[in-house]
Amino acid sequence: MIKSFSAATREIDDAQAAVAEIKTALNLEKNLLKNSLGIVSCFSEFAETGVLKAICEALPFDCIGTTSCLCSTCGEVDQIIFTITVLTSDDCDFKTTLIPITSEYKKSIAFEISGLFEKTAEKPKLFLSYFPLINTISGDMILAEIDKATGGIPLFGTIAVDHTMDYNTSTTILNGEIYREAVVLGSVYGNPKFSFELASFNEDNIRKQKGIITASEKNILIGVNGKTALEYLEEVGMAREDLVKGLGLIPLIVEYKGSVKSVARAVFTVTPENNAVCGGEMPVGATVAIGRVDANDVLSTAQKAMTSFVEKNTTILAYSCVARYLALGANSYAEAEKISEISADNQYLFAYSGGEICPLPNDKGGLTNFFHNFTTVFCKLS
Repeated sequence: MIKSFSAATREIDDAQAAVAEIKTALNLEKNLLKNSLGIVSCFSEFAETGVLKAICEALPFDCIGTTSCLCSTCGEVDQIIFTITVLTSDDCDFKTTLIPITSEYKKSIAFEISGLFEKTAEKPKLFLSYFPLINTISGDMILAEIDKATGGIPLFGTIAVDHTMDYNTSTTILNGEIYREAVVLGSVYGNPKFSFELASFNEDNIRKQKGIITASEKNILIGVNGKTALEYLEEVGMAREDLVKGLGLIPLIVEYKGSVKSVARAVFTVTPENNAVCGGEMPVGATVAIGRVDANDVLSTAQKAMTSFVEKNTTILAYSCVARYLALGANSYAEAEKISEISADNQYLFAYSGGEICPLPNDKGGLTNFFHNFTTVFCKLS
């Protein structure tokens, strides 16, 4: 069984004061069980001032996570905040793994996962996954290699993001150290109880007419219905100038063969060859439709997913796409506040994301790992 407890601080300059606030709130002497893991999320300047490292070094367990542009726990919602949820258990164990992501990332992933598996006879039941935001290596590409190396063990997590226009201070986190180009994994052993949910789009915000992907290469959409990607996107109402600029605010809703739920994909830009660079794999034969995201949709889908998902005495980890944050406009705290309200007395951690990692049920009764855009993903642990 996994229990949890959480804390937050807005003290960004005084490391000693921040450590004292977090340790007092966590009350480690009372709450810690045999094995523990900290899940953190924070504004990137906590790393620059040394507060992030000081807090993690003061805690007697590993801490993993990412930077974000807005975080929430314990009913606190803010941009300039450090949050931590501690998972603790007597019968589950936790290990952490750092994987450098370079041009040789496939070899690095295979090597590190193999080394992790060699340490124990038992394989993890779940990976809590924190990916870097790298333009040349997409989250979907990283996910595919980890999925291959682990044999499909469920992965849940997020891609790092931050408050800047180009996300140049977004990092993954391991024990207070920050990484621009490294994956951080938290493996969970034993018999944890976990389940997943997601909030994406209301059906009314997805166009009924669907296309068939006729040509693609990984996350590059080349053709739909026998036309070029650009021809199709213009045909369904997307403006060429917005697509070329990379204004990826109009989602593509993709239905994969073998999955019982659809996946949202952002369009980041269009290449000179009229191909669309998307936020995840676009397989040939999948159907695609145009979606629409707005503030009402963000709040209603989050509320619907959380209301049916929350149970007493469970822990909720939730990550939401930064596009949903932008869709809220001036009311940018609203989704986090809604999730905080519905979580009630349960322990939870919420943060915005550069891409979401969450399994979906497949038509064989199991789970398939997927990378998402425009989505809020939830993991329930107990």
